[in-house]
Amino acid sequence: MEFVSIEVVFYVFEAIIALGLIAVVFFLWKQSRKSRHQRHTRKVVESLGVKYLHNIVLPDGIDGLVFIDYLLLVPDGFVVLNTQHSEGHLFGGETIDQWSQVINNKTYKFNNPLYDNQSACQAVRWNLQHTIETGNSPANTPWQVQGWVTFSNTGNFPKGIPAQVSMIDELKNNLSEIINNDNSIDKNLQKSWDALHDLSITTQAENKH
Repeated sequence: MEFVSIEVVFYVFEAIIALGLIAVVFFLWKQSRKSRHQRHTRKVVESLGVKYLHNIVLPDGIDGLVFIDYLLLVPDGFVVLNTQHSEGHLFGGETIDQWSQVINNKTYKFNNPLYDNQSACQAVRWNLQHTIETGNSPANTPWQVQGWVTFSNTGNFPKGIPAQVSMIDELKNNLSEIINNDNSIDKNLQKSWDALHDLSITTQAENKH
């Protein structure tokens, strides 16, 4: 029976440590890039000059929860904004279930983010109706709920960007007509916003138990 020399064991051990360090550095690098994207997204959202809620949780109306990256208050109602960090060349469409991401000639699939955004919009509409029924919002409010998905600038859509999708640096321009800062927020709309805000805090607190 041959025994492995101490030197070989030492080199293998060194190699394992080196691979582990490389993995840690790569993970931290990825997290750093993601954090930069998140900070940039928040900076762009703040530049819109509207009230917003960040990382909120609401009931979805079917005994579940919906998570929303940003909920914006605009003169005509609300904008549900989902954020996506996907690198490389991106391909997708409004009704395509699986979108594609091409990095270094390798193709990866991910779910159509518009579907989750549409579900979040529906949840906001349900909660608005719920606040009306409980007397926390004025009745017959005609507020619109619009959905958008924004991508970081690490990716691009070479075949065209789908409707209701925006690159982060183009978001302000795409929402300019919706925001229309010259219009003040209706007092009844403000009441509906306050009700959603309180509901999101309550839901988050209940979800922690």
